[in-house]
Amino acid sequence: MGQCDYLFKILVLGDIGVGKSCLLMRFSDNRFTEKHVCTVGMDFRVRNVELAGRMVMLQIWDTAGDERFKSLLPSYYRGAHGILLVYDITSSKSFRNIDGWLKEIRRMSSESVNVMLVGNKCDDLDNRQVRMEQGFNYANHRALGFYEVSAKSGANVNDVFNMLSVGIYNRLVI
Repeated sequence: MGQCDYLFKILVLGDIGVGKSCLLMRFSDNRFTEKHVCTVGMDFRVRNVELAGRMVMLQIWDTAGDERFKSLLPSYYRGAHGILLVYDITSSKSFRNIDGWLKEIRRMSSESVNVMLVGNKCDDLDNRQVRMEQGFNYANHRALGFYEVSAKSGANVNDVFNMLSVGIYNRLVI
């Protein structure tokens, strides 16, 4: 780990096309592309952050939302400290599919894993199909963190990763 005091493994999960790769690209490289980036299997990025005066390496795993790659996921759940469960606010279908993802998370990961529900594309208000209250209420009833973000504009992207990291840090270190 070099100069880092801690390593946190974070998974980014959700349906294909919800913007998982763009979210990760925005956080790790502060870049965005309009072109759909299809993750084949798995990809990961690393970013170091400082929490409470300690250096923490975030190892962030970008998963393929495509059904063909779901069989690969169980091995990636092992050792995960946190999960960002992403849906697209312009796709009610991606929001309806959150139940299935959450069941899989509960079945495959540690009981103590920190999970945040993330509504992506909050910059696209004209095409919104999922109200913020729906996402908030869903997360609240299941004891999940909640954020709406925009990988395109960068709105709340750093905040959601920071909030998840602080939650993991508080659970593991304090």
